[in-house]
Amino acid sequence: MLPLIYRLRFDTDGSRPLLYGLVLALIAYSAWSGWRNADAVDDKGKLVPATPDERRNRAILYGVLGVALAAVGVFYATSLTVPFLGKGKGEGIPVHTYGIMLGAGFLSAVTVAALLARREWPGELGLKRRDQIMDLAFSVFIGGIVGSRELFVLVNWKDYVSRKPAEAYGTVLDLVAVVVLTGLVAFRGRLSKELAAKVVENAGQWFVYVLVGGRVALTVLVGGGGASSLTDMLGGGLVFQGGLIGATLASVWYCIKNDIEFLRLADLAAPTVSLGSAFGRLGCFAAGCCWGKPAGPDAIASVKFPGSHSTQTLFGTTSDTASLAWSSMSTDSRYFVEKTGEVFQQMVPDAVQVSQYAREHDHTFPIHPTQLYDSFAQLAFFALMLTVRRWRRFHGQIFGLWLMGYSIIRSTVELWRGDSERGTLYGKLVELGFTGLAKSLDPQAWYNISTGQTVSILLFGLGAYLVGAGLQRRAQAPKVDLAALTAVGG
Repeated sequence: MLPLIYRLRFDTDGSRPLLYGLVLALIAYSAWSGWRNADAVDDKGKLVPATPDERRNRAILYGVLGVALAAVGVFYATSLTVPFLGKGKGEGIPVHTYGIMLGAGFLSAVTVAALLARREWPGELGLKRRDQIMDLAFSVFIGGIVGSRELFVLVNWKDYVSRKPAEAYGTVLDLVAVVVLTGLVAFRGRLSKELAAKVVENAGQWFVYVLVGGRVALTVLVGGGGASSLTDMLGGGLVFQGGLIGATLASVWYCIKNDIEFLRLADLAAPTVSLGSAFGRLGCFAAGCCWGKPAGPDAIASVKFPGSHSTQTLFGTTSDTASLAWSSMSTDSRYFVEKTGEVFQQMVPDAVQVSQYAREHDHTFPIHPTQLYDSFAQLAFFALMLTVRRWRRFHGQIFGLWLMGYSIIRSTVELWRGDSERGTLYGKLVELGFTGLAKSLDPQAWYNISTGQTVSILLFGLGAYLVGAGLQRRAQAPKVDLAALTAVGG
């Protein structure tokens, strides 16, 4: 595994021009993307070119977002003082394999979705939909990151309330904003025409205002720090299913705003999520996160994730970046029997403490490579969904089937997951203070499902509803009597 490919440093005057060039390129690309995608589509699907003012305003908005991203990058990469953030951390730019694979997966998914959109809609509209997919990718990226982060905070609520209360309560504020904005968009027919148009047009921006403004206020009021302490919220874990929910909400809003049939778009976009996930799970394998249970002597596959003294960069130098699996196990107080691959809560014969084993060997004991299981399954599922598209009969069919299939894959892979960080029913009961009830449960029992399996049950139900509702609508649709038409024509 290779968690860190290389770390770019900007400590010398000679290296600073490269950093400034990257900053200018990011800002320029952001502004150009806004200018390029400022066109709209009217109710009849006809392309409506943007006015010069609309293009300029769009370019300025995207450029400001690019400046914000660049400022955060400079803050982390250098020791320079950045306005509102303070003196930089000087950590350079670490090129993580996980980030590379995640980016490759995202770009692959967007590219395939754009090609499918070009084929889905005919003529000029197909070209516009292809460009809109590229524009939508930005909203999906932001929604996915925010959703995956906020579900991670909710899964680890107790830890965040005690260590980062501003982010914990900010997440609650975000959820309230989502509920309110979703309600306004869903019931926009009851609003005045002007207000409804304003809600649809600005819902995404309003949420960003709540996201950023709420955290600034909470950091000062609850966190006890200034705006510079906002950077403490960066970093930490992500949950894929939260990203899926956030990306879906962003997509729904974008489709309503641009008069696109959401279920039709979801049918072509959903399978590409599996393609992106296949790349992302390879990144998980490189980082050593989302690891599996102990692999016994009869296991088909197993892997040992290294500690900080064993990992190297792409150029063979020691990276000092331990795998996440090793980092977790180095503080694990449970006990492990190497001959059988079993883990116990208490000391048993022939057992060694997990943390002792990890520190002495500088690697984990053999565990299931669940990241690879998931990656291969998602890639096969992507190919299957592309094939099934040929026989779709209604909009939403592929999306529903994908939700069901993804839930089955995720729940199945979870059976071999061993990372306690993902959360389980037993762990949540202990965290919420229901220790008595938790003691009545067996942590190793089948019903001690994980957070991922719980969300998968809900997603499976949504997928089943979409498929069932689509079949019902199709069955109730008026039937055309071809024989009668033939007789009339004769």
